[in-house]
Amino acid sequence: MRFVLILISLLIFNSCKSQNISGPPLELEISFEFIEKNWKKKYIESFMAKEERTATIEQHRGMGLSIRNKLLRKGKKSDQMIEFFTGLGIFHLDDMSSIILTSYHRHLNGKEIKLQEQIDYYIAYWKPIIECDKNMDTLAIETFRSHQLGDTIQIEMPVSENNSAIDYQCNMDWEFNDSTDLLITGIITEKINSELPAQLKFTINILTKNHKDTEVFMNEVYPGDILLVKLKTCWRIRKKTTDNTK
Repeated sequence: MRFVLILISLLIFNSCKSQNISGPPLELEISFEFIEKNWKKKYIESFMAKEERTATIEQHRGMGLSIRNKLLRKGKKSDQMIEFFTGLGIFHLDDMSSIILTSYHRHLNGKEIKLQEQIDYYIAYWKPIIECDKNMDTLAIETFRSHQLGDTIQIEMPVSENNSAIDYQCNMDWEFNDSTDLLITGIITEKINSELPAQLKFTINILTKNHKDTEVFMNEVYPGDILLVKLKTCWRIRKKTTDNTK
């Protein structure tokens, strides 16, 4: 009889554990408790009443900022929270706080949190950016290795509406327009090496510019000036051919 009672107790215990697993993960429950402890009831009610996307966007710099600074960065359970999210493939604090806010909004409104769906969204969002970043690393290394001191190079740069050359975070497919974009030729005077692709650089002595009044990052540059050029860039850097073609 005692054995039967013990068996029943174990079954009840395991049943309770299963029910807990099907609910919000412990770390989301911790985040919900944090919000409710640090947010007045009237703000919670206002957040709950708004459409999900509107509510979460509005709180990116409100409660979202508190979540990032006080729960994820400096909270007593920050390590646990970060380990939870990184284990799911989420590495950016902004994404973590957005998931927490979205989950809390759905929790308040009695909706399914759909945590995995949220995770999949951010993983899919970052995947092409990560791949592009790796490609830019590879290109920076190849550019550094394939050019020598004294080489004459051409650099194509996209130009903003402010008539200043800019760089894109990750856009290698932009089309050079000679009438608006900047083309600089110069001689490599120094190669700055680094183990980090983002720190690989050339210094070049500018020989020519196709648009004399166009600036580079809002700075005036002219033939004869020295320009520091990072190689992890969307700028197109190539050796100048002898027939003056690109």
